[in-house]
Amino acid sequence: MINILWKQNPKTDIAQEPDPEDLTIDNAYKTRWIWYHTFMACELLIIIILLIGILIKI
Repeated sequence: MINILWKQNPKTDIAQEPDPEDLTIDNAYKTRWIWYHTFMACELLIIIILLIGILIKI
C-alpha cells in the first residue's frame, strides 16, 4: 500500500489520462477522485445558493 501511494512519479503516473479498459488501482483512484470532487463542487454551489437566499431574506 505504501508503494502505491508514495512511490509514484507525479509527472508520469498522475498526468496521464486513465484508460477505461484498464482496471487498475491507479485508474480507480483517478475515477473516484474526479467524481468525488465533482460532487463536492455541486454541493458547494447548492450551499452558496442557499446562503445567498438566507442573506436576502434577512
